[in-house]
Amino acid sequence: MIQNLINYFKKLIPIDLDSMVLESSEDETNVYQKYGVAAAAGTAVALFSLFLMAFLIATGEVQLDEIKTRKIVDIVMPQRDPELLDSVERPEEAEPEPDQTPPEVDIENIDNVLDDALNLNFKFKAKRQGVFADGSYVPIFQVPPQYPRRAMERGIEGCVLLEYTVTIAGAVSNPTVIKAIPPNLFDRAATRAALRYKYKPLIRDGVAVPVEGVRQRITFVLESAEKGPGYIPANCVGQM
Repeated sequence: MIQNLINYFKKLIPIDLDSMVLESSEDETNVYQKYGVAAAAGTAVALFSLFLMAFLIATGEVQLDEIKTRKIVDIVMPQRDPELLDSVERPEEAEPEPDQTPPEVDIENIDNVLDDALNLNFKFKAKRQGVFADGSYVPIFQVPPQYPRRAMERGIEGCVLLEYTVTIAGAVSNPTVIKAIPPNLFDRAATRAALRYKYKPLIRDGVAVPVEGVRQRITFVLESAEKGPGYIPANCVGQM
């Protein structure tokens, strides 16, 4: 019956079924052959890759040289206790050089000095409780003034008349310029010198008392072989 159906369809459709069956079987065989060749080639390539990777790993190992290390020693500074200086020596101060031509000072007391000014009275009276005897004030230390540089460079000489108070300690206070020749040239130097004077204070009834209105002339003279100790500048003669 099946054969009859086949023959019937062959008549309706002019197709050679036998040839188609044969061709399809041949195509399947070719496909199988192609897949087999591809599978074999892929397997070969995979195996070759595995062997190649194993070879590279086996022959590509690199032995690293041993790295030499050096240890750096830590340097630690020893701790020191701070040293305390008990005393510091101060450098000696250089003394100022004196002027090449120190002035000659002629100091004269304008006030009338008592006759016993230079004769110190060391006699004590029984009724006096103090240790000082009565006596006039006496200069015991007088400093020569510093010659002004401007006057020295110009060769100017002169004099200054001062008035001041001798205190109970024998010091000089409130020096005032009464007259100066030439004016305003030697005033400051004379005043500074007078402030350094020291006196034996005036004693009355065993007690030191201040003396006001003491006048003193200070003369400024340039050094010269022709000028004696009592030399007075010409511009000061008869002026004070």
